[in-house]
Amino acid sequence: MIDRLNWYTETVHMLLRMASPIRRDGSSVHYLRKRVPADLIDKTVGLVLRVPVGDEVAVVQVGRNGTIKVSLRTHNPREAKARQAKALAYLDDVWRSMREAPRRLTHREVVALAGEAYRHAKKTWENDPGRATLWNILHQSALKWDADTARREMVPFVAELLQRQALRIDDDSWDRLAAALHEAFKDATALLERRARGDYGPDIVEARFPEWESSAGPSGQAGLTVPVLFAGWELESRAGGVTEKTISEYKSVLTRFAAFVGHDDAARITPHDVVGWKDKRLSDGRSPKTVKDVDLSAMKSVFGWGVRNHKLPSNPAQGVTLKIGKKVRERGKGFTDDEAAAILKAALGYGGAAQEHAKTAAAKRWLPWLCAYSGARIGEMAQLRRDDIRREGDHYVAMITPEAGPVKNKEAREVPLHPHLIELGFIEFVASSAKGYLFLTVAKDVEVQGKLRALKNRLAEFVRDIVTDKRVAPNHGWRHRFITLSRKHGLDQEKRRMITGHAGESVDERVYGDPAGLYAQVCKLPPYVVMGPPVQSAA
Repeated sequence: MIDRLNWYTETVHMLLRMASPIRRDGSSVHYLRKRVPADLIDKTVGLVLRVPVGDEVAVVQVGRNGTIKVSLRTHNPREAKARQAKALAYLDDVWRSMREAPRRLTHREVVALAGEAYRHAKKTWENDPGRATLWNILHQSALKWDADTARREMVPFVAELLQRQALRIDDDSWDRLAAALHEAFKDATALLERRARGDYGPDIVEARFPEWESSAGPSGQAGLTVPVLFAGWELESRAGGVTEKTISEYKSVLTRFAAFVGHDDAARITPHDVVGWKDKRLSDGRSPKTVKDVDLSAMKSVFGWGVRNHKLPSNPAQGVTLKIGKKVRERGKGFTDDEAAAILKAALGYGGAAQEHAKTAAAKRWLPWLCAYSGARIGEMAQLRRDDIRREGDHYVAMITPEAGPVKNKEAREVPLHPHLIELGFIEFVASSAKGYLFLTVAKDVEVQGKLRALKNRLAEFVRDIVTDKRVAPNHGWRHRFITLSRKHGLDQEKRRMITGHAGESVDERVYGDPAGLYAQVCKLPPYVVMGPPVQSAA
């Protein structure tokens, strides 16, 4: 005969407790690691947390080292970001409740919390309730409990409910919540008995429970931190196609800003804090243009997202701006004839430095020439793959595509290769290269950003050794020079924009039409003449 008490206790737990299976099937599963705030470590040792992970809950007990590690139970990076944001918001609520005095629940809040338990039981068991006699026994038992028995029986479930909601309540609220849970338990068992007997008629009980509302009032979400706010912005921005570079820059700005103001409570950020940050960045030597276009833009965008999503009452960065005076322009932004010739001569004779990777040496050999004849951004050419180079009739093209890496306008385009590049042996170089990236050594797609950034830095150093004038950008100078030469040699403006990837002036130019006749335009540019024999450049 089954031990009645064990069976009963086990069944009640199954009714009200949310299952939390832990899935750890390989190193590719994403994890959340979070330190308990220093002021709360002593208070939280041994604290049980019920961290939301997707539709499940991870039960975690805070250890003495104050580090919380939770499996996000997914291999998908985007899903992991969403789950991390939700988990961080929960932890922020826990820290807030630990810092505040125990809260007194209103009568409405008590009933609403009991409703959360009722709805959870209904969601868990309604579609497949099992035996009606089971629910009848539970219901009849609950009807016989006196107040003390009901409180005792509800102890673990009140604790679990409070853990899930990140709440600390006073003793009076605790007693009232236990009583309300007892009533919800009786209602739930009665409903599930009906369902088990085949009665799926309307549930008139659920309507009596008001919706549980978080402690966030009209002034914003309590406990909302800058990292949690940024995580929400990041998730939506990635879905909207915001570039990895922008996300990385904005994250750096918000992290530094929080350190500057001395806290990360998003609701406490004021316009005065933003102005102080702007002034500090300027005093640190950051250019006014960068402060305006990166620092202030990051805060306006992230805090603005918080306002639009009803997480903040106002944007503290709104209206904070910076007037940028016109810079004195002492020279053109493109390379001069002599500078271009010197770079291309060094590139033509470059054979690689000691212990330098072959692909880095190849990049220094070919990328200056590719940019000189296309006006492309250095990163677009640096991420070319062997299969991106192909023959089109009597000429060759390079396909610049977001599939290979970041492209500013997120649109693929074909760039015709100047015949001089073919004469110099570029196609032979491509044919002899292994499948994949021509100039990057990448094991996984996620490595492209970092590898590309490092290669662009190496190329900038290579050019800076040749052209020391810091008024011209070592990588971007080719783009300005190409525009200058295009005007000089009569390239069609619309087709030139198609080649360089610049935005057109009208919708038909930006969106419609195929890039016909681009090769003929490129051929208008005369070949670069590098005087004298090629020489080995300094590494």
